[in-house]
Amino acid sequence: MVDRIVIVSDCTDIAFAEMRGSILRSAHEYAPGRPLHIEPLAPVTPFSVLNAGFTLRLMAEAYPTGTLLMFIMNSIRERTERIVGRTKTGVLFEGTNTGAAGWLVEDLGVEECYELHDPGFVPFGGKFVHAPAVGRLAAGCAMSELGNPFPAERIRRTMPGDGVVVHVDNFGNAKLPLRARFEIGQPLVVTLPDGRRIDAVYGRRMMEHEDGTWVVYPGSSFDLHEVGEVRGSGVLRFGVGPGDALRVEARAAAPAGAV
Repeated sequence: MVDRIVIVSDCTDIAFAEMRGSILRSAHEYAPGRPLHIEPLAPVTPFSVLNAGFTLRLMAEAYPTGTLLMFIMNSIRERTERIVGRTKTGVLFEGTNTGAAGWLVEDLGVEECYELHDPGFVPFGGKFVHAPAVGRLAAGCAMSELGNPFPAERIRRTMPGDGVVVHVDNFGNAKLPLRARFEIGQPLVVTLPDGRRIDAVYGRRMMEHEDGTWVVYPGSSFDLHEVGEVRGSGVLRFGVGPGDALRVEARAAAPAGAV
């Protein structure tokens, strides 16, 4: 049973309200009186499949069983399949097969997946195709009634690479996977996409350092690390966003006698 719906999207203006209304209308038409709750929007960086994939995976971890995740974003040139499915852990998902579901299905597996019946190109498919399907599914419609079986191996996967930023929060902290391992207190250097180098330190808790200090530390999302500036704007002032690569390396000690 679906108790709540989370919309993951870069449609953050009136379009979100339109999709929300379309879901509720479709659910009401399928099963009048069926209670349904739609959570506040989980916004993603416009056009970023990588950030959408991170956000979708994060919402799957945050919300309890009974949550349906709908992901709608404008990201790729070609029109791809519209899919709906369930992971092996019971998470329901629906959206366009852009690669945004990759992280989710890689981690949680795929129990079943279907391609929605294709009405062809429709302006604002999020409102006129995806939302009605989500509403019907949430109201009790069988997933198999919404489309035809879709092979799990055909679900596109856009996965994060080492040092590639998947999210930047409003404080300018960048989340990214790092294979390299460092010691607490170890001096580091972070190289930005434009080649600028920033001195940093590896820490456990960012806010215990002095204002303006750049810190690399184990973050709060999965096994990702974060790069941020204590009480500063962090990578925001350098225009760094999802998809950009940061190089994090140990900083060579200053030569003896250097001042």
